[in-house]
Parts: sequence; structure tokens; C-alpha cells
Amino acid sequence: MSALRDCLTALVGGLAGYDWFVFGAQAVSIRGVPRTTQDVDVTCIVAHEQLDGLVAAMLQAGFAHRYPELAAELLESGAVLPLIHNGGFEVDLVIGRSGLEMQALSRASAEELAGVVVPVASSTDLVVMKILAGRRKDIEDAAGLLGSGDVDEALAHNLLAQLDEALGRSDLVEAFNALPRR
Repeated sequence: MSALRDCLTALVGGLAGYDWFVFGAQAVSIRGVPRTTQDVDVTCIVAHEQLDGLVAAMLQAGFAHRYPELAAELLESGAVLPLIHNGGFEVDLVIGRSGLEMQALSRASAEELAGVVVPVASSTDLVVMKILAGRRKDIEDAAGLLGSGDVDEALAHNLLAQLDEALGRSDLVEAFNALPRR
């Protein structure tokens, strides 16, 4: 078995009973834009009071904190838990609570990744996430996804406009509009 497959199998077990989805480079690859990466990005919708149970389930599934000296602080902030599977694959577990994450969860679909079926963010939500992240590689990913023809451009535009307003920004819709169209 590959390290990725082992990690995903453990994720499915550790996150059983929670609502979650894969995003990031692994999801971008599934959605048609090949990308190499050595980690898995996952969003799990969980209330703050459920964090201890989530962490216990992940530890039991074969994961450990990548930065054990910061584990308590990271758990308290409840934003991202950097984990590593005992097979060596890294996981960034994002603790989701917002409406945007709930919407992305509702549009995620079950897809096969390395022989394991996992929930994966839609191409539209991935474009929004990539533009929000804003790094050069993220913008390239967003352009590739847009070129796949699987993006609801009106929805992406609307979500980015909402984010521009909510975050007091004005660059997200602009970045989306600047993406090349095929």
C-alpha cells in the first residue's frame, strides 16, 4: 500500500462520524489539474467542545502531532492541526466552523483518491479557496480548475464577492476575473 493510501484509509477511520472533505493539492489533482504534493489538506466541521474527541480519534487512527510542543496552543486556537500519519504522510486538519466551509461541505462529492473513497471539495469551491489563499501556485491551480470546465463561474464570483465584503477586501473578485478563460 502507498503512504498516501494508508494515510487516507486512516483519515476515513479517524474522521468517521464527523463531516469533512479533502481540499488543497490532492483535491485539485482529483478535479483534473495534476499536482504533486506530499500532504493532505482536510477540513473537518467540528465544534470547539468536540476537539478533544476528534484529536483522540485521530491519534487512535495512527496520527501524531507534527509539533507536539505546540499541540495544546494549536488546539486552543482551533484553526489548523498539523498532523503526521505513522506512514510519514503529513495532514493539515483545518477545523471548520464557518458558513463558507459548511457550503463547501454541502457541495463536496465522494471521489476515489489512491484507491480510497473520500469526500472532495468541488472545483468551484477549490477555485474560491485557491484565490483566497492567493499564492502564485494557488492562482495557477485556480486557473487550471477554471480551464477544466467544471467550475460554476457565477457561484465562484458570488462567493468571492461575499468574501471581499466580509473581509474588507477588494482583490478577490478582481483576481478571479483576471484568470485566463479557455
